[in-house]
Amino acid sequence: MAYTAQEQQTASLTDLSFEAFGVMTARRGAEQVPLGPPRHRAVLGLLLIRLGQVVPADQLIDELWGDSLPRRPQPPCRTYLSHLRRVLTGRHGPIAPLRYQAPGYVLTVEPGTFDLSRFETLVSQGQRHVSDGRLQDARDAFDNALRLWRADPFLDLAAYTPLAEEAARLSLLRTTAVAAQADTLLTLGEACDAVALLRREVSLQPIDERLVGSLMTGLYRLGRQAEALQLYDRTRAYLSEELGVAPARELQRVHLALLRHELDDQTSAPAAVEVRVRPGTVAEREAEGPAPADGPEAVPEAGQRGTAPAAWFPCRGDALDALRSSITGALRGSGHTTAVVGEAGVGKTELVARATDQTQPPQPQAEVIRVNCRSDEGIPVGWVWQQVLRRLDILFGESFDDLRKQRAEGHPVTTLSEPPSDQMDFLAQDALCEVILQYADGRPLLLVLEDSAPADRLTLDVLGLFCSRTQGRPVSVVITVREPGLGAGPETDGPLVDLLADSRTKVVHLDNLTEDYVRAAVTAQAGPGVEASVVRALYERSAGNPYLLDQLIADAGGARRLHDPRAADVVRAGIPTGVRSMLRRQFAGLPPRVLHLLQCCAVLGGEATLASLTAMLDDEGAGHDVLEEVLATGLMHSDRDDPHRLVFRYGLIRDVLLAELRRQERAALHARAVGVLGARHGDSPEASEQIAEHAWQAVLALPAEDVLPHLRRAGEQAVVEGDYRRAQTWFEHAHTLLCALPRDGGAPSKQTLDLRSKLLYTASITRGYTNREGEGRGRAHPGSCTPPRAGRTIEQGALLLWQFVAELVTARHTECARHAEQLRALTERSDAPEVRFYERIARGLLQLPSDAADALTALTEAVRIAEKLTPAQRERMTRRAQQDPRFMAANHRVLTLRLLGATDEARALCEELLVATGLDGTPVDQASAYYFHSLTAALGEDPDGAAASSGRGLDIARAHGLSHWTAMLQVCRSWALHQSGEAAALDSLESAVAELRERRLLIRLPLHLGLLAHAQHSSGAAEDARRTLRSSTAEARSRGELAYVSRTLPFTRLCPLTSAS
Repeated sequence: MAYTAQEQQTASLTDLSFEAFGVMTARRGAEQVPLGPPRHRAVLGLLLIRLGQVVPADQLIDELWGDSLPRRPQPPCRTYLSHLRRVLTGRHGPIAPLRYQAPGYVLTVEPGTFDLSRFETLVSQGQRHVSDGRLQDARDAFDNALRLWRADPFLDLAAYTPLAEEAARLSLLRTTAVAAQADTLLTLGEACDAVALLRREVSLQPIDERLVGSLMTGLYRLGRQAEALQLYDRTRAYLSEELGVAPARELQRVHLALLRHELDDQTSAPAAVEVRVRPGTVAEREAEGPAPADGPEAVPEAGQRGTAPAAWFPCRGDALDALRSSITGALRGSGHTTAVVGEAGVGKTELVARATDQTQPPQPQAEVIRVNCRSDEGIPVGWVWQQVLRRLDILFGESFDDLRKQRAEGHPVTTLSEPPSDQMDFLAQDALCEVILQYADGRPLLLVLEDSAPADRLTLDVLGLFCSRTQGRPVSVVITVREPGLGAGPETDGPLVDLLADSRTKVVHLDNLTEDYVRAAVTAQAGPGVEASVVRALYERSAGNPYLLDQLIADAGGARRLHDPRAADVVRAGIPTGVRSMLRRQFAGLPPRVLHLLQCCAVLGGEATLASLTAMLDDEGAGHDVLEEVLATGLMHSDRDDPHRLVFRYGLIRDVLLAELRRQERAALHARAVGVLGARHGDSPEASEQIAEHAWQAVLALPAEDVLPHLRRAGEQAVVEGDYRRAQTWFEHAHTLLCALPRDGGAPSKQTLDLRSKLLYTASITRGYTNREGEGRGRAHPGSCTPPRAGRTIEQGALLLWQFVAELVTARHTECARHAEQLRALTERSDAPEVRFYERIARGLLQLPSDAADALTALTEAVRIAEKLTPAQRERMTRRAQQDPRFMAANHRVLTLRLLGATDEARALCEELLVATGLDGTPVDQASAYYFHSLTAALGEDPDGAAASSGRGLDIARAHGLSHWTAMLQVCRSWALHQSGEAAALDSLESAVAELRERRLLIRLPLHLGLLAHAQHSSGAAEDARRTLRSSTAEARSRGELAYVSRTLPFTRLCPLTSAS
C-alpha cells in the first residue's frame, strides 16, 4: 500500500481520514464526507486497498460489476469517480487526492489516514518488538491494533470480491495479532489479561489450536487446572466429530505439560500450532485420517459448529438462567436431575457448556465430569459409567481408589459388561451409584451426560437408579435428550421416558429460533445490511434450527456472501451436502409406502392435506391412517390452525425429498397433483398459480395442450394482481411450450400472437424496452410478414405498437417510422377501432416533439377512439398492454400541451389524470400519470409539486417492478430534492441520468439532461452544467427534437453557457 515520497508531498491532505472497519466511511476532520451509494463507496474501497497504485479503469469496471456488466459501463464508472474526486477534494482546490493517471486512477493520501493501514502497521510493529525482546512495547502495539478492529472490514461492501478477499486476509492477520498478544501477555506474567482476551476468541474459533493452547496455559497459571482440562476435552471432541482428526502434537504437548504441572510462569508460551480447517474434499479427509462412523442419528449439535456459536446464542438467556439455577441448587444439597430437551441441532450441547462454564461457577469447589452417551457399534454396554469411574480415578488418584475398593469388596463395580452377564445385576448397580455419591459427599459433583437418547439400556437403567439417589446430596445430573424429528427416530417408552416423566426431573426445553432471532444471528455473523429476503429464506428453510441455519450459511459461501444481491436465491436453491446425506440415510430406513407418502407431501407443498393425500393415493379408505404414518416419522407435524394439514418440520426436508426423485417420477406426481387440485379448486383465481406450478413441473407427463391453459391463467391472474414479474414468468413458460408445438407452416395463430403480445408488454414493463430476448420474440413473427387472417389484425396491431414504442424509447427513429407506416397500412385492411387507435397514437408519438401541433391532433383523436371503445374492447386492450388506452393517449397529451405553451391546460389535464388513474387505472397508468405530472412540474420550476408526484409515482413503480418508469421518475425526484436543498440529491440525479443512458431509455433524454444541467448550475458546478447542456443540445439536434431545448423551458436560459469559454 506504499507510494513514493514525492506523491505524499504532492497531495498531503492531513485532515482527510478513511475508515473501513465496519461501513466504508470518509471524514474531513470531524465531518463525514458524503460518499454516496454503495457502488461509489466500493470504488473508494478498491482504490484504498491499492493506495498510491494506478488501478486500470478496465480492472475497476470488472471488479464493480463482475458478471453483471452493463452494456456501457464506462460512463457510470466515470460518474462515480468524478463524484469521489469532487467530494474528496473539497476546499483543497487544485490538490486532488484522486486523479487520472494512464491507464487508470490513483488515490494518494497518507497511509496513516486509513484505519486498515494503521492496523497493519501496528501489527508489524508489535511483531518487530517481540523479535527485539521489547515485550511491553509489543503488548502496547498489539493492544492499539486490536482496538482499531471495531467490526469486520467492508461490512457494507462484501458483495465486491476484492474487498471481501481483503477483509478475509485482514481477519487472518487479526487472529495472528490476537495469538501474538496472548503469548506476550503470558510471557509478561499477565495471565488474567491473556485469558480475558482469549476466551471469546476460542469460542469464535474453536479449531484454532494455538489459541486453545494459550488459553489452557493461562487458565493453568490462574490455578484453574480442571477448567483447562475441560477445554482440552471439548476441543479434542470437536476436532474428532467435525474434522475427523486428533489434536496437533503441540496442543497434545501442552496438555501433557498441564497434567505434569509443568506450565509454570517460567515456561514459555506455546509455539505456533497448526490451524485446521474443515476438509472440503474426500482426498483432504483421507489425508487427515478417518472420521468416526456416525449412524443415522449422528447430527452435530449447534455448539459443535465452526461458525461462531455466539451469533445465535443470546436468545437462550432464559434457558441458560434456568439451567444454571437448577445446577446451583442441586450442588448445594438439593440434588436432582435436569434434562435439556430439544431437536437435533437446536443447541443443547452449547447451552450445557455455557451453563457449566467455570467463568461463572455454580459452586467454586464443584467437579464437572462430562461424558457422551453415543452407543456406536463396538462400544460395550455400560461404557458411559466406565468413563465416569476412570475420570474420577484420574482426578483423585489413591483417595478415590481406596473408596472404590471398599465398596467393591462385595460387589464388582468395575466389571460393568464382562461375561457371563451382559448387564450388571442390581447389587453391582447399587455399588456403582454409592461409590460416586460418597465421593460427592466430600466434594460437589456435576455429572453431564450428553446425547442420552441413543444410550444402551444398561446405561439408562443405572442412570435412573443414580438419579433416584441424589435427593439431599450435593450432586447435579444434567442430561441432553434429542426429540423425535430431524436425524432421529421417535422414542415412546423406556427408562429415559420414565426419567423425563419423574416429578424430580426438571426439564429445560429448547425450541428453534424465531425469525427475529435468526435475523439477529445473521447480523451478528454477517454484519448489518443483510436483505430481509435473505433472512426470510434462511428462516423458512431451517425453521430456526441453529445447526441447519449455519449449514445453509456455509453452503451459500459464508456469512459475507449473504450481502450478495442474489443471496436469497442461493439460500433457497442450495442443499448442504451433510444435511442431504443424513436425510438420505433416514429415508432409506423408512417403509416404501411411508416414503411415497412423504414424496406426495413434498410435491403438494402447502396443499398436503388429508383430502389431497388420499386423492393422490387413490385410496379413499386410507383416512387418518395416512396422517399417523406420516407423523410417526417425526419429519412432519400437523398445522396448528388445520390439524388435517401436514407441514414439514424444516423446508430442507421437502427439498431433499424432491431432489432425490427422478425427473419422470417427479413429473408424474405433479401431474397427479394437477388433477387433484383442479378437481378441488376448479377455476378459482386464488389457486391458479398453484395449479400452474404443478402443471409446469409436469410437462414430461402431460400433453402441452393440457398445460398451456393453466400457465396462461396464472399469468393473467398475476397481471390482475399487479405482479408483472410473476406474470412475465408464466407467459414466458407458456411461450416456450407453445414454440415447442408443431407448426402448420403458415402465419402464427391468434393464440400465439396474443400470447406473444402479452409477454412483450409485461417484459417491457419489468425489464424495459432494451430486453434483447423480448425484441427477438417481437421480431420473430412481425405483423407485416404475412397477410392477416380474420381476427388477427388486432393482435398484429398490438405487436406493431410494442415494436414502435421499443424503437422510440431507444431512439431508433427510422425503425419507428417504418412501424408507424405498417400500422397505417393495417388500418386500410381493417376497420377495427383498436387498430385505428394503435395507428393514431403511434403517429402522434412519432411527431413529438418536432411537430407538436400535428402530434396533439393525432393524440386527441386517439383519446376519442379510446373513449368510444366498448368496455369489453377496452378491457382486452388494457389486459394486453397493462395501460388503459384512454390514459395512454391522454398522458402524452399532457407533455404536448406543455410544449405548445398551454401550461394551464396541461396542468388541469394532469390533475384530472391523477384522479382518474387512481380510481380506474393500472399501476402502469398511475406511474405514468405521476411521471408526466412531476415532469411538467419540474419544467414549470415547481420543486414541491415535482417532489410529491415523483415520490408517489416511485412508490407505485417500485412496488410493481416497473423499471422503465422507476428510472425516469428518479430523475424528476432527484431534481426536486436538489432544488429543495438536499445535498446528496445532485449525486443521485447524476446517477439517475447515467442509468437512463445505460438502459438506453433515450426518450425525452434532452429534457432529462436539461434538468441535470439546471441542478448543476444552481449548485455552482458551472463547468459540469456547461458540458451537460451541450450534450442535451447535441442530443436534441441529432434527433430533430429542438422543441426540447425551446426557450420556454427553464434550463434553456443557460444556453449562453454552451458558447462560454
